[in-house]
Amino acid sequence: MAPDQTPEAPLAAVRGCRLVALPDNTDPRGSLTVIEQGQQIGFPIERVFFVHGVPRQAVRGLHMHRELHELVVAATGSFEVVVDDGFSRARVRLDRPGQALHVEPGVWTEFADFSPDAICLVLASAPYELDDYLYDYDEFVRTARRHPQTTGRPQGADE
Repeated sequence: MAPDQTPEAPLAAVRGCRLVALPDNTDPRGSLTVIEQGQQIGFPIERVFFVHGVPRQAVRGLHMHRELHELVVAATGSFEVVVDDGFSRARVRLDRPGQALHVEPGVWTEFADFSPDAICLVLASAPYELDDYLYDYDEFVRTARRHPQTTGRPQGADE
C-alpha cells in the first residue's frame, strides 16, 4: 500500500468520493439491485469490469485516474477501499450490493482485504486507456498539492 502520508479521515473529508445507495427490490424470489445512468450514476457508462479471486493479502488499485469516473460495488462478498485526495485519506468497507462508491478523477485508490467470495464490480466512464492512470503515489501527492483547484482545497491547505 502507499505510504500513509495523511491520517485517515471520514469519507466526507475526501474530495471526489461519495457513497451511493442503490435501489434494492426484494421479494420471495430474491433481490434485484438497479444502477441507472442519470439516476444513481451521473456519468456515461463506457466500460464494465469485475475483479474476483483476489487473495486476502493482495492489494489492488494503487493508482489514480486523470479523467475516469468509477462506481465501485461489492456485487458479492466484501473488500475495503482506501481513497485519498492528496490531503485526506479514508477507508470504506463495501460489503453489500445495495451500496456503491463513486470515485471521481484525481482520487488515489487502494483495494484490499477481499473476502474469498468477493466480486468487485466497477462501472467506468471510459474505455481502458493506459495514459489515464497514475501509478506513482508520491507524484500523485505532489500533483494534488501543486494543483489544488483539482482537489477543491485552497492554496497551501494542509501543507
